[in-house]
Amino acid sequence: MKNTVLIVWNLVLTAIIAFLFFYVFAEKKERAENDEKKNLSGNAAEAHADSSNELRIAYVNVDSLENNYALFASKKKELEAKQQQSEAVLNKKVTAFQNDYTSAQQQAATMTETQLQAIQEKLQKQQAEIQQLQTALQADFQNQLEKFNIELKDSLDSYLKTYNSDNRFTYVLSYSAGSDILYAQPQFDITADAVKGMNERLQK
Repeated sequence: MKNTVLIVWNLVLTAIIAFLFFYVFAEKKERAENDEKKNLSGNAAEAHADSSNELRIAYVNVDSLENNYALFASKKKELEAKQQQSEAVLNKKVTAFQNDYTSAQQQAATMTETQLQAIQEKLQKQQAEIQQLQTALQADFQNQLEKFNIELKDSLDSYLKTYNSDNRFTYVLSYSAGSDILYAQPQFDITADAVKGMNERLQK
């Protein structure tokens, strides 16, 4: 009788353990499936978010812009004229120095020591003035060039803010021969729009 009770009790315990094992296993499996579904839905949402935030990049061909932008053309002529004027002033000083130096060489044999010293000091002064003038002209031209570059960039930046006010592009890059951009698809080239828009703004 006692053995029979033990056998029955063992069978009950075995059944209970089997039930608990099956219940726990099924619950873990269900949780794993739910977690997988959540991950899949989360990944889909992230993918959708990424697609909605896709980078849209356009570019402006700086070489073409410079060749067709009226302000650049006028400023370029202005700088070239200024450079030619500076070179003319400098060349005039250099020519005068060369003439005085040649004359001093020709007359050196007939000059007194005092005269030689005076002409030497004059030539040294002329040479120093030429060097100072050259430095000043170069610095002035460089300043004018930097101002022009800043003006051109400000003009382009201002136009692009208006042009891209609808945020259609995430970035607008500059492209030119020899730049780090090795290839750009033509459909993303907005140079023609930039040239047209910037020239129209000059007329207002």
